Order: sequence, then structure tokens, then C-alpha cells
Amino acid sequence: MGTFFEEFARMFFSEALRDVRRAEGAFKEGDYPEVVFHAQQAVEKAVEAMIEAKREYVLDHGPALASQFSRLFVEELGDDLDLVVESLGWFLEYYTRSRYPFLLRGEVISPGKYIERSTAEEALERCRRVVSVAEEYLRTKGLLR
Repeated sequence: MGTFFEEFARMFFSEALRDVRRAEGAFKEGDYPEVVFHAQQAVEKAVEAMIEAKREYVLDHGPALASQFSRLFVEELGDDLDLVVESLGWFLEYYTRSRYPFLLRGEVISPGKYIERSTAEEALERCRRVVSVAEEYLRTKGLLR
């Protein structure tokens, strides 16, 4: 069974995989805002899984998550650290814009008008890469079979 940190790590990762599947399904349907939303969720949960695997509580689900992740993994991830942190930053622009109408230069914009296919493709690619980093890390820690 393991510690509750290990259980949280496995559960966060399992939920990340569910969000990847949701993003892929939304892409097939052409619902690009949903792709971005679920891809962002997958990235966040994969990162949270890695943090929990380090036996540290996830303190924040927003911008501070990148700082916590960087602090914990700066010595061991190399280029993957940059990939994860850059992806967390990239998704900040879309966190609410993929779900709610917003004001942009005096015009009310819907998520469907703002998020195009190319953005959804990039979101999917980023989430797959980050989830892959998390999976590899959790496997090396013996948390995934």
C-alpha cells in the first residue's frame, strides 16, 4: 500500500491520465477549449503526483506550483525540469480562458473564438510530454507498475 504521499502520487497520476484521455476525446470532437482545459489539468496533476512522490504536500494549484516543483526537482531533472516549468507557465494564459468568456482589448471573447486548433495541438503535445516525464519519474521511484 505505502504512505499516503505515495497513494496521493498514484491517484494524482491516475487522474492526469484520465485528463489526457478527455483532452484527446475533445480534440477528436473539435472542442478545442476543452482540449486545452483537460490538457492543463493533466499537466497540473502529473506535477502534483511528482511532488507528492517527494513526500511533500502540494501547496498550491496555481502559479506557485511551478516554484514548488522547481525547488524540489532542480537537482535531478535536467532538461525535463525546463519542459515541465515552461509548460506550467504556458498553460497559465489558458487556465480560465479555456472555460470562461473574457475581455480582450474591449471585446468580450468566448473560449471557442480564442482557442484554435493549433493551440489545442500544442496543449496536447505539452501534456503528453509532461505526463511522460511524471510517469518515468514515478516508475523509477517504484510507484507505478
